[in-house]
Amino acid sequence: MPKSSRLSRRSAITISGLSAALAMSVVATGASAAPKPVPKVNNASCPTTPGVTPSTINYGYISSRTGPAGNTFSGAEEAARLRVSQENAKGGVNGRKIIFKGYDDQTNPSSQVTVIQQAIGDNSFGVSTATSTVSGYPTLKDQGIPVTGFNAQAFGQDRNAFGVTGPTLPPGIGSIGLIQKMQKLGVTRLANINHASAGATASGNNTSAAIKLVPGLTESLRIADSPQSTHDATSEALRMKQTGSDGLIYVGYVEGGVSLAQAMFQQGVSVKGMSISGLSDPAQLKTTGTSLDGAIGTGAGTVPVGVNNPAVRTYANGMKAAGLNPYSTYAPIGYVGADLFIRGLKEAGVCPTRQSFIDKLRQVKGYNAGGLLPDKVSYTPGLTPNGDPISCGWYLTAKGQSLIADKAATCGATIVDTATGKVVFQGHN
Repeated sequence: MPKSSRLSRRSAITISGLSAALAMSVVATGASAAPKPVPKVNNASCPTTPGVTPSTINYGYISSRTGPAGNTFSGAEEAARLRVSQENAKGGVNGRKIIFKGYDDQTNPSSQVTVIQQAIGDNSFGVSTATSTVSGYPTLKDQGIPVTGFNAQAFGQDRNAFGVTGPTLPPGIGSIGLIQKMQKLGVTRLANINHASAGATASGNNTSAAIKLVPGLTESLRIADSPQSTHDATSEALRMKQTGSDGLIYVGYVEGGVSLAQAMFQQGVSVKGMSISGLSDPAQLKTTGTSLDGAIGTGAGTVPVGVNNPAVRTYANGMKAAGLNPYSTYAPIGYVGADLFIRGLKEAGVCPTRQSFIDKLRQVKGYNAGGLLPDKVSYTPGLTPNGDPISCGWYLTAKGQSLIADKAATCGATIVDTATGKVVFQGHN
């Protein structure tokens, strides 16, 4: 064999062997660098946590079905059930159906503590509330149980508590928007009345301090302890007459505000502007004649039923299909409370814990219940530890037996330190 052929053959063998060695090296290197397969996370592999199984998650709803606030919060629990049933019909959250259980706090502080303890004993993962009673929130905080709801100081300061329309403002911090609206209507002497509950009193006290910051407006009458149940509306109307009040801001159960407006009409008390919290249901005007004409209803903070909005239509149509009244003042709060609970579960992921629910939902910005709220809510720290107040509200005006919604939300809320008058938060327009 010629020398060149032998060299060529040896070169081919050498190169071939080298290529094989390199190939083996690459294979070996690749094998050693490959990560271990990570087991797929599924519901069955999640650590044990209270209220959660691979197929279900327990949800408690605490409201005032009976007692002085029974009529006011009528429909809230049913609306929350509706929202849960809608989600369960889609398969639940991460394959888990939500198991709903309602509790009645009877508008009573002791009863509220009792039913919250029952909810904990029933292994509720989290709860929502629709109540003016506040005694049970410390227990929820101590136990690290997530809660969605509204109108209690807990929603402005407790990390586990999420206000459906934003955080509750602390004492000494208040909005002057409604007061300025009263002034634009020509009011100069404003009666400021609230019923005897913690939330209503805090709101009334903030209003009282804020009135002093609006030039040309004085507080002609302050009643901070109007009874929650049956009360002497005629006496209150006469006090308004005696003090020359030409405007009213009433915070309390809507029945109390309606009865006061009727008493004012009967006693010849004429006002230029009147606001009644919770006035949202046209049925509330069926027997009032014209005594509430011009009254401003503030609802509970959601976009009013009747506004051409997909989220409002979904809510209202669902309520009507279930034989429920979508206009009930706090029914939308029940619906949104459940929606926010569902959002928290989605944020917490496949293996939710109470702590992960709280941590993840506390990072959410831009929540608006799919459009059922007039503005976006942020749960990250802001003016309060639990976020900034909502910038927009939606007013209704009573006329005959109708409640007519404004064409658009009123935005640009101005929040002030009522002791100094300093603006501490200016909402967007």
